Amino acid sequence: MKKLLLIYMLLAGCGAVYAQKYLVDDADTKLKEACAKQQIDMMKLNEAWRNIQDAMASEKSVNYHETYNVAAKIRNVQLVQLYDNGQRTGQLDTLRYFDGLKEILGYYYIYERLIHTPNAKGKLPMKEAEIKAAHILTQQSAAPIRLNMLRGGSSVIHSHAKKGLEYIDAYLKSFDEPLFSEMKLNETDTLKTAGYLYYGMGLKHLAQNWEDTLKYLEYYEKTLETPAYAAYSCVELMNNYKTHGDMLNWEKYCKYALEHFPDDQQYAKLLIAQYMNDERIDDAVKMCETMEKMFPQEIFPLETRALITFNDKKYEESVELFKKLSELDPTYGRAWCSLGTSYYQLALKNSGNMNLRKEYLNKAIPAFKKAEEVAPDEPDLWGYYLYHCYEALPTPDKVNMAKYKKYDTKM
Repeated sequence: MKKLLLIYMLLAGCGAVYAQKYLVDDADTKLKEACAKQQIDMMKLNEAWRNIQDAMASEKSVNYHETYNVAAKIRNVQLVQLYDNGQRTGQLDTLRYFDGLKEILGYYYIYERLIHTPNAKGKLPMKEAEIKAAHILTQQSAAPIRLNMLRGGSSVIHSHAKKGLEYIDAYLKSFDEPLFSEMKLNETDTLKTAGYLYYGMGLKHLAQNWEDTLKYLEYYEKTLETPAYAAYSCVELMNNYKTHGDMLNWEKYCKYALEHFPDDQQYAKLLIAQYMNDERIDDAVKMCETMEKMFPQEIFPLETRALITFNDKKYEESVELFKKLSELDPTYGRAWCSLGTSYYQLALKNSGNMNLRKEYLNKAIPAFKKAEEVAPDEPDLWGYYLYHCYEALPTPDKVNMAKYKKYDTKM
């Protein structure tokens, strides 16, 4: 009796194993038959796919490693057909194609886990050498697909944000998959930052509130160490924080951009303008000085610092700065006008001292005359001041007063 029971148990075990393998083996056979000729037998291929779907739904074969190996093979042939038909007709169903690739990648992951998973008795499904060979082959098949997930996601992220996010998510998650562990993707795959950038773009398309915005800004933050994307990401971060009124973070990323992209003037200019707007005059002056060192031929920071100095009624200092500005660009009418105005203010400041007043007016007049020379079509720069300089001389110059009388109204 005991002997019969043992035989029965062995037969039952064999039956379970047979049932486990039958649908999968049958699907594999039909796949080979479908691909036996130059023209794919789509009927056979579809039969193979139905069988493998049944195998994946069956308790007896859902954890059988070959189920997913064969599933990946069948889906690969189906996708090749889909791609070829799309190329021929010019109407490739892009989403269906990349959905299929994502599905195959998932099968490879399951297959990889199952061939390394021992059964209840602690036994692996294959010999060690066979597992190693299967692992290498699976890795070689899966590696191009994970990159295609990034390509697919980036290509549809603006038109189908949710799908794009799915594909890029599959790419990003591949970095932690055991299948690719020895490839050391975090060190060797230089496209990861691109994945972060496009993932951020996808989240941006779906963002509805500030909390959503913060989520996608996290991905832009991850790209800042990559020169190819950092400038774009900095602008995104700056614009979003400024729109939200978070000027501390706006300033943080503007300074980051200034430090990392020293050839681009816009960040220094933005900081100076913002400091002026916030009446942080000392910070504006310091940034002007920084920008002057970075861009010694640039007019903007020197002129801004000179105007700040002038508005602070430090006319002696503003004279020196406007002199420097006029030397930097002798054709810049506003530089000569500002130099003349600084001298004119010094003349007014020393109106009680006849000699000093005359000295400063005699310096102001040539500056205004130079402004007239380089900007003859802009009399608002020099006309009013020339009239009043000639008028304010100890002995008014009536000839020149008559010449510039028509400008005796500030424009």
